[in-house]
Amino acid sequence: MLFPFRAVVLLLLVLAATPLAGSVSLAQKRGSQERIIHDIETRGFRNVTGLQRRGVNYVFQAEDLFGEKVRVVMNVQTGEIVGLSKIPPKQN
Repeated sequence: MLFPFRAVVLLLLVLAATPLAGSVSLAQKRGSQERIIHDIETRGFRNVTGLQRRGVNYVFQAEDLFGEKVRVVMNVQTGEIVGLSKIPPKQN
């Protein structure tokens, strides 16, 4: 069964992509939406869509390293990923 293995690998990748306390935050970069999407893609996500700011977080959809569609919640100031959930495929 690969699901637990994939979940552990994804969690480790997310934790590894979390910036250290001394690094520059996304809020400090004050970049455009393209810059924010670029920062997200450097964390291993691709096909980023629906990027919105909701309070102190960015919320967006993307594909993870396994090609699974996920919903991501990321703190604006720290860049830390504070929420991650798989989006189930659409049923016909």
